[in-house]
Amino acid sequence: MKKADAITMLQAAKSAHIQWRARAQALVAGIPLEKEQVPVVYTDCKFGKWYYGAGQQLAALGTYRAIEDPHQQLHMMYMKIFNLLFGDDERSALKKIFGSKKKYIADNVDEAQRLLPQLIGISETLLEAIEVVEDQIRNMPDEQYAEIVGLDDLRRREAGLRSVV
Repeated sequence: MKKADAITMLQAAKSAHIQWRARAQALVAGIPLEKEQVPVVYTDCKFGKWYYGAGQQLAALGTYRAIEDPHQQLHMMYMKIFNLLFGDDERSALKKIFGSKKKYIADNVDEAQRLLPQLIGISETLLEAIEVVEDQIRNMPDEQYAEIVGLDDLRRREAGLRSVV
């Protein structure tokens, strides 16, 4: 992966993440989501597919590895919010019979709204971590970047294949 490609992918990953966060905010605001917008495992969202796929070429960068924890935390928080709003009613049988379902739902919505700033904070941490990687790559000498992502090895293998063909 060339430097420019890595920067473009990081920018696309940030964009995908911002869209994902907007859906989380919409969810708490009561806007219905399409099935494909329902919470996914952190390895299955667009950002996660990039991070655990093509993005792994950047894994030698310590700053790149710093992205993983906030990304996983973000998904855990999103699942908490989603389960509050759409999960099974886990009240006891007596509470279900004698308790108010409206109050239960209202309490869950209040809790989801209380958790939303935490989700946004984690999201900001993730975006900052991505920007650190982006800046590191942008400011890195081309030779050092090529060494880190194995471009020199790739070029040698390609040259060897061309000489064979």
